[in-house]
Amino acid sequence: MWQSDLNLIGTKYRLPPLNAAAVDRRRLHALLARAEGSRLTTIAAPAGFGKTTLLLQWARRLETEAVPVAWLSLDEDDDEVGRFLCYLIAAIQAAQPRLGKGAVSLLRSSPNLPVAPALASLVNDLSRIEGRFTVMLDDVHWLTQPTLLQALESLLTYAPASVHFVLAGRGALPLAAARLKVRGQVTELHEADLRFDLDETQEFLNTQRALALSSADLVVLQHRTEGWAAGLQLASLSLERRVERSAFIDSFSGTDRDIADFLASDVFTRQPRALQDFMLRTAFLKRMNADLAGALADLTASEAADMLKRIERAGLFLVPLDSEERWFRYHHLFSDFLRHQMMRRQPEAIPDLHIKAAAWLEAAGETADAIHHLLAADAGEAAADKVEACAMDLIRQSHMLRLNDWLRRLPEALVQRRPRLLLSLVWLQFQFNRPIEAARALRLARRAIAQSTPDEAQRLQWQSELRVLMCGVVSASDRSARARALARRWIPDLPEDQPFLSGALKNILAYCEYSLGNLAAAREACHAGRRSHVRSQSLLGLVYADLILGLTEKAAGDLKEAGGLFTRARSIADESLGAGSYAAALVGVFQGELHYEWNNLEVAARSLDEYRDIVEESALMAHETVAAVLGARLEAAQGRIDAALASLDRGERRHGTRVRHTRLGAGLLHERVRLLLSRDDRMGARLAIQNFGIDADTGRFSRPVAPVPSSDLERLALARLWIAEGRSGAAVAALETLTARLAQQGRGRRLLQVRLLSAIAGLKAGSNEAAERALLSSIVEARRQNLLRSFLDEGAPVAELVERLRRRCVSRAAADLIGGELEPVRRYLDRLASAFGSQRLGPARTRPDHPALHLSQRELEVVKLLCNGFSNHQLSRHLTISPDTVKWHLKNIFGKLGVDNRSQAIVAAERLGLISIREQ
Repeated sequence: MWQSDLNLIGTKYRLPPLNAAAVDRRRLHALLARAEGSRLTTIAAPAGFGKTTLLLQWARRLETEAVPVAWLSLDEDDDEVGRFLCYLIAAIQAAQPRLGKGAVSLLRSSPNLPVAPALASLVNDLSRIEGRFTVMLDDVHWLTQPTLLQALESLLTYAPASVHFVLAGRGALPLAAARLKVRGQVTELHEADLRFDLDETQEFLNTQRALALSSADLVVLQHRTEGWAAGLQLASLSLERRVERSAFIDSFSGTDRDIADFLASDVFTRQPRALQDFMLRTAFLKRMNADLAGALADLTASEAADMLKRIERAGLFLVPLDSEERWFRYHHLFSDFLRHQMMRRQPEAIPDLHIKAAAWLEAAGETADAIHHLLAADAGEAAADKVEACAMDLIRQSHMLRLNDWLRRLPEALVQRRPRLLLSLVWLQFQFNRPIEAARALRLARRAIAQSTPDEAQRLQWQSELRVLMCGVVSASDRSARARALARRWIPDLPEDQPFLSGALKNILAYCEYSLGNLAAAREACHAGRRSHVRSQSLLGLVYADLILGLTEKAAGDLKEAGGLFTRARSIADESLGAGSYAAALVGVFQGELHYEWNNLEVAARSLDEYRDIVEESALMAHETVAAVLGARLEAAQGRIDAALASLDRGERRHGTRVRHTRLGAGLLHERVRLLLSRDDRMGARLAIQNFGIDADTGRFSRPVAPVPSSDLERLALARLWIAEGRSGAAVAALETLTARLAQQGRGRRLLQVRLLSAIAGLKAGSNEAAERALLSSIVEARRQNLLRSFLDEGAPVAELVERLRRRCVSRAAADLIGGELEPVRRYLDRLASAFGSQRLGPARTRPDHPALHLSQRELEVVKLLCNGFSNHQLSRHLTISPDTVKWHLKNIFGKLGVDNRSQAIVAAERLGLISIREQ
């Protein structure tokens, strides 16, 4: 189960048992029944007002009505968005097992926390629920982090109306939910609502507790406690053994914490000394069973179980957490009192209790809680030992979220003097696609290693790991040639007993060889890396090996083989992590690219929409390139050139001016020039090339030339411009040089692009025969790979050439070049001609009738800023909202305008007159 993989505590997300003796608060049940028509119910009151009991009563009633209820008890450790989302989904799955699988896969496997994609996946799942569903979150006052609160507010806003959220906590809840309030979709219960009235006080004290108090005494207690449930409970415990009850009732006043301490002390001191000692020694546990409590109290499990039963029978604020009553916790008020007493009476014993708790929890596999107790005992070194012992296993299996959570708990000064922890931090930053932060952590790791005195085996291990990480950081910085040189030098020196490091370095080498156009070397490194990762049983290593091998075959022009490798990698990810994981996203965008080439535009668009945010945040440069270019091509395929250019702008804005020195920049330049020339904007294309540091007249570079194959795209962009400007001879000469090199390197896909351009250049120059031969030389392999968009995207010139080839094939004049494949090629040319005749494939989107009536003022403001070219980051800063809230605004806007992305939204806004671009 994924919950155990992430060390989730089951009792937190399962409905606790309800105390059968609890007062039936019919008055509040009537209020809550009316609240069931709302989207959100909030219950806010200080500790001890019976919030949890009220929720449980409500939950049990809903279950009798066949309404599923998800339950989550929160604590101080849940104030982190990744941990919170994991627990929230676990709670939802406990009630609705089919929901949240895609979100879980993302959270388990993604190195960078994918908040927006995980929430989007969860909301989509919730929208498929038939009937009512209630989600209850108890103790939400522990949630304070802005990112977490924004995520929760987004979930409340965009979840379907059939899902009713109930939030309970102390004091004012940390949520605005203003939009829901305006719509009348929020029901609020406060402290005044939860106070016991006189009837409830009488039922509790005289019926439930059998104290037989007089009406006058009940009135006094009701007045003095002001209906505070915890005060009444404590008073009942104090009154049980008193003869002069009226005198006691008259002896105190008020309901604040001092009274709670007084009453708790009075109750506590009446218990046997052994029971007092047991409660004090277990006070620091957030939850306990008999085994754990016995370990701290130096009792056997049987003796501890007897103590727990005695505490429960005495009504001493012991809360069962499961129906079998194996796990318990103290009520928060009583727990605070016990801890205060322990710190006052035996402060020197507290660290040892935390150490004992940590030892038991570690043996039980509860490493995260063990670390919590070690840190509480000021045993940071021991906590660090636990993290170090697990770190590499977590990295190998891509459990980056858990490792990041544990490192976050450790003091920064402790992490920075421990080489193993620093190396783990480098792995995290490397996987997060943060080369600058990774390089900084790498320097700290080198320094820490230099200052340590490891044995020889440890020294060799650290040296090997440093080398792998250095290559990874250099490669992530888009310096493939340097990373390749380092990898080639260091692979032979890696120890045989380190298959994971060996596989990782071979994968890095494979990616560098692929990036530099050396496909045979890339294949060799991929196969070697995969063999190592089979030995190390690294899930992500296997996925990366198949991914890079698939990219290599795609570059070679064998798209069917690439598709098979991507499918294999996707299957490994889905089987191990579930559908929708980070590992699946690494492959999914390239599967989308293949579907685009095969003219399956809807499938390609779905792949891009599902994974674009994920791969842009934490993936390879190749992923960013394909995401930006594929987005542009999908727009252009629907005739939306402005939106296509906006998609390229998005890729450029993410990197600023440094994009010019990357493979991403070369890919964006080539696509921009192609799009501009498709509408005969030669001046725009010329300026784009010149702004990239290329002389549009001579082809000389005013900056260092990007490495092959990135420079190929720059030269293709230049050749396109020259063809459009009537300089076909210069274009053909430049393309001939490229043709020879690409053929030698076996890079068939790029070779097809060059031959298509050569054919267009020949056609423009009037050399029709040469143009036909240039195209015919690639047509056989293009048919085998089912290539369509490579031809369709070139527009009218290639459409004319296809018609010429169709006529040539009819006359059998092409048999000398095509041989025995004449008939299949003829059918393939017919398919191309038909596709050219219906360029705008797929139904047009239905436009909303009156979108201006549906967009809120805030959403219109976002649309205006979108039209001014604001990135997500700029929107976040300008509107003073979190990046996740920006994404949720955009999702809502896209849905209302009937579009899929920001580029389409800009076009739709201009077309529908929502925003006057010219006026801005």
